[in-house]
Amino acid sequence: MKKQRPVNLDLTTISMPPTAKASILHRITGVALFFALTFVIWAWSESLSSPEGFEFVKELMTGFIAKFIAWGTLTVLSYHIIGGVRHMIQDMGHWEELESGNTSAKIALALWVIVAILAGVWIWS
Repeated sequence: MKKQRPVNLDLTTISMPPTAKASILHRITGVALFFALTFVIWAWSESLSSPEGFEFVKELMTGFIAKFIAWGTLTVLSYHIIGGVRHMIQDMGHWEELESGNTSAKIALALWVIVAILAGVWIWS
């Protein structure tokens, strides 16, 4: 028996609710943090190895690519923390209804955008 049901493979036409976007983004930022921390740990290690290593990392951090990596690291870290706090509040029994869950997801995403902009201003100023 073959089922005749529609299959939508065009991901651009799927409308996900804010809660789904927030959850998926929380998972993505967790993975991104894993890879971003390799840069952070290397920079810490190199800067603590010797005075020359410290000067090398200091000089490296003045470049655009290093600043972009630092901004990206702060950005994924900030969203992961914001999303984690949101999940902890939900674990305590709040924001579990559809409307409050969607509202908290929208607030978390908006707060993340603000923090990302502020991090960019801080790094590039």
